[in-house]
Amino acid sequence: MKALIQKHVLNGEFESVKRLMSQTDFMEFEEAYISSAHEVESIMFYTCILDMMKNEETAEMHDLAFLLLVYPLSELQGALDSAYYHAESSIKLTDGKEVKSLLQMLLLHAVPEPVISDKKALEISRQILKIDPSNSVARNVLKETAKRLDNVVVDFNELNHFKNAH
Repeated sequence: MKALIQKHVLNGEFESVKRLMSQTDFMEFEEAYISSAHEVESIMFYTCILDMMKNEETAEMHDLAFLLLVYPLSELQGALDSAYYHAESSIKLTDGKEVKSLLQMLLLHAVPEPVISDKKALEISRQILKIDPSNSVARNVLKETAKRLDNVVVDFNELNHFKNAH
């Protein structure tokens, strides 16, 4: 499937890519797509995703664009800022109720030059813990980020509240 994806994307045959996507499990398609983009590192992979979003904008397509921008295309100037746009769009399309979309924002906080502020990371971490009280990534970001902020105090009772919630 990787070879087919590469061929169609690089030739601008986006309808063929869309057909392939609809005939395959999305997670399997996503993995092959990102892997193909890693091998070639062409902006055409991003262009293809944008073209497909013109017809149907979904959280899954924004998630795929996000992954593309933070992994194979991360070296391009502005890639992480564009990834922020896609993470934010995914969050809006899922009404902020999908942990996967929210975790994308935390990834943008963990990069060497963070795209989101500590304050935003705290907010996102709390939102994740409301949905998934045992999420270790959100718990760690909440603790570490709070330590860096002089004017923010983490209420560890609040953390325990999330831990004990069912």
